[in-house]
Amino acid sequence: MVIRPDNKGETSITRRQALQMVLITGGSIVAGDWLAACGGGQSQNQKAQSIVPTPREQTLVVDQTDFTVFDSFNPFIPNGWQTNAGFDQVSQEYLFYYNLVTGETKPWLGKEWKYNANYTSLTLTLNPKAHWNDGQPLTSKDVKFSIDMLKSNAALAGGADFQRFVKDVTTPDAQTVVINLNEPDPRFHYFFICGIVSARLRIMPEHIWSKKDPMSFQNNPPVMSGPYKLDRTIPAQFMYVWKKDPNYWNKDELDPKPEYVVYRSSPKSQDAEVGQFKQAQFDITTNIDYKQASAIKNTGYANISIITKFVDPCPRAFAINCDPSKGLLADPRMHWAISYLVDRKQDGEKIWPVPTPVAQFPWANYQGNDKWSNQELASKYQLTYDPKKAAALLDEMGATLGSNGKRSYQGKPLHYEVSTSSKVGDPEYIFAQNLADELNKVGIDATVRYYEGATWQDRFNQGNFDITGYYICGNVFDPGQLYTYFETAKTKPIGQDATAGGNLTRAQYKDLDELARKLDGSDPSDPKNKGLYDQALEAFYKNLPYIPICQTVYPSIVNTSYWSGWPLDDNLNQVPLNWWGQFLFVIGNLKPAAKS
Repeated sequence: MVIRPDNKGETSITRRQALQMVLITGGSIVAGDWLAACGGGQSQNQKAQSIVPTPREQTLVVDQTDFTVFDSFNPFIPNGWQTNAGFDQVSQEYLFYYNLVTGETKPWLGKEWKYNANYTSLTLTLNPKAHWNDGQPLTSKDVKFSIDMLKSNAALAGGADFQRFVKDVTTPDAQTVVINLNEPDPRFHYFFICGIVSARLRIMPEHIWSKKDPMSFQNNPPVMSGPYKLDRTIPAQFMYVWKKDPNYWNKDELDPKPEYVVYRSSPKSQDAEVGQFKQAQFDITTNIDYKQASAIKNTGYANISIITKFVDPCPRAFAINCDPSKGLLADPRMHWAISYLVDRKQDGEKIWPVPTPVAQFPWANYQGNDKWSNQELASKYQLTYDPKKAAALLDEMGATLGSNGKRSYQGKPLHYEVSTSSKVGDPEYIFAQNLADELNKVGIDATVRYYEGATWQDRFNQGNFDITGYYICGNVFDPGQLYTYFETAKTKPIGQDATAGGNLTRAQYKDLDELARKLDGSDPSDPKNKGLYDQALEAFYKNLPYIPICQTVYPSIVNTSYWSGWPLDDNLNQVPLNWWGQFLFVIGNLKPAAKS
């Protein structure tokens, strides 16, 4: 329920809100319970009226951001579905799931994939047990239909990708899909794996979608294959209610204990959110921050767990505009000079809200990424804070220090803008300010400037920046996905949007370019290619178009009053984020909490 403080700082409830509470609780709520149900000031030992219209002890309740779409479940069109409200987590299923924590790929709707010798054809084998929640079998015809639907309509999300890569699809039998490609691609199977949040291919039931226009079909209620079916949406309460499907096809492997999963928008009031948490009104949230969670824990509330060991896939970084027109900024030595001015330990331990490790490699420090790391190279190219080395490099490049304490290059004073899309006071703004301060200390005039998100993005895409706060993304399954963005052919002149090719830093370095192109055609699963990956990592370090700062931690806050078995810091075995597809397996591992 949304509550708003009135001008006196007291909680006010409208007549309409009260009526809504009566409706969702079947009339059982009385006037004295209104504030309790909305997160009023009860202690953790007092029992509050449940905020959900289902038995609380049978329900997993997830607090999320604002929901706006309640009557449509079409993930291919703008505003066609609510991505973080359960559809992607408990209803939609994927062929394979990648566990970033462990580096393992779990077969699900699919059993395996195989390429031909030159990677121009991929054969998928499906699980013969799979069926839709209306009882119809899920077969190769559904996969072919879904790919063909995307191929024939570039306006659908993912359509352009399938048009580009897929030549045709055949189905020799009910569990076999043969996909012929327009060109060799040893990574095409990534289209079918739920990596970060979801997968590129969403399989839809042919017997439903073939009769509809995919550009307007609402898919309501959704016929999908997951362990939960839509029970109802309650727009007035910003709530989705999902109920366990008793006929779920894979109960032998995944039989979740919660009978219901409820996703809802959290209260607008942070006080209400904290109050409801302490009443165990919900189980996991993205809307209580680390400081608030720590305060709850420090008051003695025992049933709170703060998950901090799972880091974001994208380490924080500075991106450098490497376009040749940028003069010294195009010189890799300048990148290293800037890197030596970044105090990563301070940024990670004191400035980021949750103490987080420094980033040595251009990817998250997952166990699954260890195979791509090379400690010998890390020792050779240490990302340390050393202003003296920075000054020495500037001297070496001819950035001379004048009597006024300012540096000039080829007779012109040096000035750089460190841009950011983070507002004053935010950690990443402080990162930018600290770098600007360090640049000024070594004689380079530097300023920090905040740009509103869309403006910042346009400037970044078009190369209208010097140095900007950013993150390093791309490496989901293997670093070749990152290095491909440093290919010279994928850049654009400053002033033109470079998002299509992805070379947003305008990097044009021969060694990095050549190795990235070699990796494009190399099988990442072949151990013989490990040496090529090491060479590419060294080329990245030599040129350093992105300067890694620190890993990125966004804590998950869990209430253990009703459910145990969460992937906590001492047992982090799965992605804990409730808006990712992998959250399906978090739910599958939950058990009713022992009652005290």
